[in-house]
Amino acid sequence: MKVVCICDAGVPEMLMQYMKKLPGCDVTLYTEKTLTDIKSLTTCERTAELRGAEACPVSAEMLEAVREAEILVTHVAPVNRAVLDAAPNVKIVGVLRTGTENVNLDLCRERGIAVYNAEGRNSTAVADLVVALMLCEMRNIARAHGALVQGKWVKMFPNIMMNRDMCRCTVGIIGVGKIGTMVAARLKGFGCRILGCDIFLSPEEIEKRGCEPVSKEELLRQSDFITIHMRHEAGQSALIGADELAMMKKNAILVNCARAGLVDTAALVEALRAHRIG
Repeated sequence: MKVVCICDAGVPEMLMQYMKKLPGCDVTLYTEKTLTDIKSLTTCERTAELRGAEACPVSAEMLEAVREAEILVTHVAPVNRAVLDAAPNVKIVGVLRTGTENVNLDLCRERGIAVYNAEGRNSTAVADLVVALMLCEMRNIARAHGALVQGKWVKMFPNIMMNRDMCRCTVGIIGVGKIGTMVAARLKGFGCRILGCDIFLSPEEIEKRGCEPVSKEELLRQSDFITIHMRHEAGQSALIGADELAMMKKNAILVNCARAGLVDTAALVEALRAHRIG
């Protein structure tokens, strides 16, 4: 099997070398010249998330590199119509991250090409970060650090009257998949009440994963913290918009470590400016 691995600034050739150990495979490592720094990598990733794989440019060199591929491995580089047309023998596309926004899934499905992703690659780190952000905001850790760096000892912050102990907080988890379940497990140690909603899971399964099953509307109205762990595809409408923000408590804290498109940014900015949340 001919395998072509498209390297970039996030997964360079040094990390992709292990692919050459695949038995019975002829492996070629190619570094996409338009993705050799973090800024361009982030731009490509963001474009794919917002507008899909077809909106991402592909270099002529990359199209040439994939011509004989039967298996195509990518990290952030797009696998769009131009790439698939240039590689007519591709049977499998492997994506070295959870999201597959950089792949034209509809075209792969149409052509019978299997697409695999690295589901859960950063699950532990994301779950840790979610809880860290909750604590950071609740206890003004970043604000206090920033003030201290400037030589100031600040005791009063705008949210001082809204601070609660975590054990007295209700946390709502939207999307009780792998990461959502890991977040729930971490929060148990704080004694929080944990609510969960997931359109793909039964109430019994949500309960097994450590959450009290409720509707999205109930979760929004009751939660002190709301954390989102859902997938998002280009063109999909926001999960949290003006109506959802209006349902939240005035002192609610929203944590989104999933895709940016899940939250209507303009509606969020307006709600913050109007002091309807936060």
